[in-house]
Amino acid sequence: MVSTTQVAKHAGVSQTTVSRVLNRPEQVRKETYDKVMQALAELDYSNNAQPAKEQQVASSREVLVLLSQNSPAEAFAVFQDLTAQARAFGYHAVGRYLTGEETDEDIQAFVNQAAGIIGIGELPDGLGDRLKAQGKAFFQVEQTTPSAQPFDGRKAAFLATSHLASKNHQQIGWVGADNEDSGERMQGYYEALAQHQLKLRKKRIHTPNSQEDFEALAAGLRTFQKPTTAFVAANHEDAVQLIDALKSAGHKVPKEVSVIAIGEPKESTASVKVTTVKPVHAQQPAAAQIMEQLAQQLAGQVVEKEDAAQELQIDNQKTVKAFKSNLNEKNKVKRKS
Repeated sequence: MVSTTQVAKHAGVSQTTVSRVLNRPEQVRKETYDKVMQALAELDYSNNAQPAKEQQVASSREVLVLLSQNSPAEAFAVFQDLTAQARAFGYHAVGRYLTGEETDEDIQAFVNQAAGIIGIGELPDGLGDRLKAQGKAFFQVEQTTPSAQPFDGRKAAFLATSHLASKNHQQIGWVGADNEDSGERMQGYYEALAQHQLKLRKKRIHTPNSQEDFEALAAGLRTFQKPTTAFVAANHEDAVQLIDALKSAGHKVPKEVSVIAIGEPKESTASVKVTTVKPVHAQQPAAAQIMEQLAQQLAGQVVEKEDAAQELQIDNQKTVKAFKSNLNEKNKVKRKS
């Protein structure tokens, strides 16, 4: 049986480093990790080390992360994140690079001890199906990305409008052409107004096509007898343009006018932070999502998330505020009574 001392000598590192690679890989530099993993593979450490009885029991809490030879450059960072997340779920993550020369028997030998397997990169054909047929929990990282889940624009618009209504806004406008989901977002806006018994006024629905249109909208805001005090934007980009136009026209956001966007920005780094209705997963690290789904499968609670709409939440970036004028009027009525 190959020992960690032999592995350390073969890799040219200390035994402590080998132990750290096996138990705390997130604390090891990628170059050192690769060197030790190569030594483990060359010495056939996994297959020769026959686990003791207590080790076999412990292996039921092991999550094996398989990285193919053509794994993307960020695969090691993903593995490090998975290692930390696995501990949070009570599991121990172990990584293994596949050289492409392993036989089916080789792969089967080191997946047998794992409770669940996560694949990164292009794994051998049919491996995932074979593991699932054996009752193994298996996830391919590329298949667990949030983009597989449909975004419910109608529900998001309803939530955005309802959020503004809960802040005592009664004159809630709409901005955007709503081309992304055939009018479903605007339908959610209509339904929320009806739910909160607010009047639908066509003059508060705007579909600007240029920055000049946004500027004209902002300039004419005070011409209404009851000005719009809050806007729901069909998308993040429309919300940013609206906020820029409102500020240029002398409106204070959110003190005078509140703005909430539907959906995340197309660019990861948006210049303006906007209160947004977005999927819950958007703030959850990818590794946490993967481990959550794997843990559910291990517990026998498999959820086909690809067929389900995303759960939504409001990410408050301080562009929404309660309508104080309304609150003050209500307080005056209470004091008089």
